[in-house]
Amino acid sequence: MTRWTRAALVAGALALVPLVPARGDEDVTRALATLKGVKKQGQGNEDAGPAWKALVSKGGAALMPTLEAFDEANPTANNWLRSAVDAIVQKEADAGRKPAADKLEAFVRDTKFAPSARFAAFELLLTQDATAKDRLLPGFLNDKSADLRRAAIARELDVIEKLARPTVRADLEKLFGFARDKDQVDLLAKKVTDNGGKVSVSEHFGFVTHAMLVGPFDSTGGKGFAVAYPPESAKEPTGAFKGKNDAEVKWIAASTSDKYAQFDLNKLLGKHKDAAAYALAVIVADKETPVEVRVTSITAVRIVLNGKELYAREEYHHGSPFDASVGKGTLKKGENVLVLKVCQNNQQEAWAQNWFFQMRVCDDTGGPLPLKQKTADGKLVPLGFIANPTEPKEEKK
Repeated sequence: MTRWTRAALVAGALALVPLVPARGDEDVTRALATLKGVKKQGQGNEDAGPAWKALVSKGGAALMPTLEAFDEANPTANNWLRSAVDAIVQKEADAGRKPAADKLEAFVRDTKFAPSARFAAFELLLTQDATAKDRLLPGFLNDKSADLRRAAIARELDVIEKLARPTVRADLEKLFGFARDKDQVDLLAKKVTDNGGKVSVSEHFGFVTHAMLVGPFDSTGGKGFAVAYPPESAKEPTGAFKGKNDAEVKWIAASTSDKYAQFDLNKLLGKHKDAAAYALAVIVADKETPVEVRVTSITAVRIVLNGKELYAREEYHHGSPFDASVGKGTLKKGENVLVLKVCQNNQQEAWAQNWFFQMRVCDDTGGPLPLKQKTADGKLVPLGFIANPTEPKEEKK
């Protein structure tokens, strides 16, 4: 008969007892829930301050739960969480303690966590382990975290240039395929060219370079943004419409030779204020494909895919950062109708006269997809195809 020791009996009995969260764990959970409840409009800000202090007071025990709480869908809450991480780390440093490197590394490697949290953990890890950069970054060249990917590409480029291998052009071309940030894409494209290769920036980004345009429609006082003029639900670019000042407007074919596929509506449709215009592109997919439609414009935009609105933003002349507007949707197999509405207001300042758009269709990392676009004469060409691209001119300062 097996003899049981007292320790074993006690351990077995404890295993049957439900675990009760420690008081500190409950406080951390409550504080994190409050911070995650903060919204962009200011909802939850009143309770966020006390919750932040309560969270930081828990020190190191709250570090990993705080990193795990990051949510890319709520950047306002993430700002609170990131500042809490910094404060917790500083509190621990003041007490002579450091975050556990093994836990941080496991967190960085785990792609189920938010990309921004993984990068924050990576930065903390580097303060504990100087070897982590060269050890981990090679595995992040195709990571969904834009920051980890960027760091990985920068490191790999440094390695390529230092080693000067015979395969440098092929190495650069491969690295170009991983790049997503505009500055890195431009830099790598130039280096590939300098080494005798050739790549297409516009095809890499998946820009729409062929579209049908119609406008202007009335948007006096901004009213046109909310009005769904007939082209907004168009299934094909046909017909004539009553436009601004009751003038008849029809679809016109447009393509761009700009390296970054910018469509200048002032040149294509005429200089108009208090106006709305539409661009329609036909995107062809071999199979059902989740996509992001990313738009750069300095004025208000609305993105519609196959009759369904993906995104809308009413803002005028507050800058035009790359990929500022992102709509998420799914292409069906075959032809898909992508409609972009671009409005212009009535500001008279010289800097408020720009009216343009740049649109691309890509995966959720900003990378290219094997998609086609239809030209005005019915031909299918790759997204981003430009026969003779022209370099964009530098803006006058």
